This record gives sequence, C-alpha cells and structure tokens, in this order.
Amino acid sequence: MPVGALSRVAAGVVGAGGVLREEIWERLATVPDPRSPRGRVYPLPCLLAVWLCALSAAGHDGACAVGQWVARASPAELARLRLPFDPFTGRHRIPDETTLRRLLARVDRDALAAALLGDTALVPADGSPAAVAVDGKTSRGAHRADGTQVHLLGVATHGTGLLAGQVEVDAKSNETAAFQPLLGALDLAGVTVTFDAMHTVRANLDWLVTVKNAHYVAVVKANQPLLRARLARLPWTDVPTVETRRDHGHGRDETRTLKVATVGFLDFPHATQAVRIIRWRRVKGRKSSRETVYLITDHSAETASPALLAAHARRHWHVENKVHYVRDVSFGEDASTLRTGNIPANLATLRSAVINRLRRAGYRFIPPGRRDHTTPTAALDLHGFP
Repeated sequence: MPVGALSRVAAGVVGAGGVLREEIWERLATVPDPRSPRGRVYPLPCLLAVWLCALSAAGHDGACAVGQWVARASPAELARLRLPFDPFTGRHRIPDETTLRRLLARVDRDALAAALLGDTALVPADGSPAAVAVDGKTSRGAHRADGTQVHLLGVATHGTGLLAGQVEVDAKSNETAAFQPLLGALDLAGVTVTFDAMHTVRANLDWLVTVKNAHYVAVVKANQPLLRARLARLPWTDVPTVETRRDHGHGRDETRTLKVATVGFLDFPHATQAVRIIRWRRVKGRKSSRETVYLITDHSAETASPALLAAHARRHWHVENKVHYVRDVSFGEDASTLRTGNIPANLATLRSAVINRLRRAGYRFIPPGRRDHTTPTAALDLHGFP
C-alpha cells in the first residue's frame, strides 16, 4: 500500500520552499454559489470540501454519513476545512445533513465537474500517445420528477482511467447531442477520441478533426447501415491479420483477430483507415459466439500503426471498468436514491474526483484506498487541503 498517499507532501500540499499550496481551494472557489447572500453561514468551498473528503472515507456514501463524518472531526481538522468559527461558543460550526443535501441539489453540475475533474492531464507523462474514451452511464436509482432516469456522459483517459469531464444528458435529448458540450472545453489537439457507435455521426467526427484538431477511432454499427455495408464489402480476405489475442478467465475463452485496411472511398468525414475485429467467445455451458466489429479512423498508416489502433480499441472500455463499475461497486451509485435537483450528477462528479485522486496516489484498487483515508486528516491530506 502506498505509504506516501497519507503524507501531506505526497499529496501535493507543500510546494517549493515549504509554501502551502492553495490550488484545491482556488478550484472550489470557481463554482458559483446558488444560495442567497442573506443568511449564509458556510462558504460554498467549505461545504464542497466536506463532501469531497467524507466520500473519500470508506462507508461514507450518503448525506447522512457525510454529516456524521464531519461531526467527528477535531477542531484542527475543522479549521483545515475552513468551517466558520463561532466566538461565542468557542467552537467551529458544523453543517448538518440537511444543509449538505440541499446545497448539493443546487450547485451547478457543469461548474463542479470543471472544478474537480478539469485538472486531469490528457497527455500521459511518459510521452505515449494520448487517447480518451467517451461513454455513458445511467444512475439507476436516481429518477427525475418526470420519472426518467438520470443519464451521464463522461470522458476518461485511456490506461489510467481518470475521468476528465462529465455532463448530464437532458431527459428530452440523447448522448449524441451531449458529445460536443462534453468535449468542447478540453484541449484535444493531437488526442485520439474513442467512442461507441451512437456517436459515429458525420457532425461529431468532422467537428473533432476540424475544430478540436483531434483524431477519432469510431465504432460502426447498424445506425450507419450504408457505411457498415461498405466496410463489410472490403476485400478483407486479402488483408493480413495484424493481431491475434487470446484471453481466458472466469470460465470464458475469447479470441480476437484484427485487420487494418487503408481506404479512401468511404464517404465519411476524414476516414482513411478501416479496422475489422472478429471476436470468438466460448463460455462454459453456453454455445460459442462470433461477433464482427468495424471501426473507422482519421489516422493514417503513418500516424497510427495497427498495433496502436488495436490498443485504442481495447482500452476504450477503461471508462466503463475503471470509472462506472467502480462507482457502482465501491460507492453504491446505482443503489443511491438521492435524486433531488443536481444531486445525482454532482455526487457522480465527487465520487469520480475521489477515484482520480486515489489513482494518482498510487492505488490500483479503490476500496483499500478509501479504507486508508477514513480519518479527516488522511482525507484532507489526500486532496491537498492545507
């Protein structure tokens, strides 16, 4: 277990020359306060800090648990949370569950996501090709007033699985309409964006290349029947297999073969290469299955080798495995019934910020990381609060 995760220095609290850094407070201060100035007791950044640190501790997944967490904090820890000090009682004031819940319902969800997830670096430190994956998730326990479920669209880095942004999909819209708002604020120059077939539409692909100076690897399915038919008619028997991958585990055998062909007549924005992946699956006690998946990319053969395209295809699902699955299993997101206003989206952002910070601290698995930060001091150190 990374011992440095519990150190204030390892958490990035102390900068050069021993000066305490204020970065986390500055980012929280960018979130607009939805409350009336009259009668405010707790500054908005303080309450957001309480939520963020409490969710970092194992077993604190709801408003009631967060209220209990802050009530157990020592005077020194309450001071680090910058909760107001009452000179008449000689104690720091402590927000209750109702205050915490009401606030989260009203905080602007996009501003909170930008403040807590916007510091995610899209370009890997080791200089490897930068790639991000776009994928959606439904919060199954959260229903709006009209009965619809809350659906979120997120973008995460390949490999590390750090969430870099998130938007809520409007009840009367779909993921495709949220694609550009999600990625619009990100610097995607030179970054490869992967996504499933829902987002493989002309407008999104052209926007990525011409406006964002990005690259794409897009899945093609039945929602683009003409394009898929063109891909299926390519002379794949004459194209050599560039990768064969075999996986075994949990009673399942899977073999994947990948072929890549240079194309120039697909009549789709900027597409220059096509990819065919055939998956053979055999699950114990079930009939074997075969699936053919087609992808297109604007990458030329010079900028993306078959091996790199294969890696992009495999790593696309990291946003599902490393973010969405973890939020469900470690934080009980699908079981949560907190649904008022912006609570579902804001809770998802806070949970993702905790996951990001624990992964940066060196934790491969999130549950041990949360157990290592059950005390307020440990959680404050983790997130870099002075």
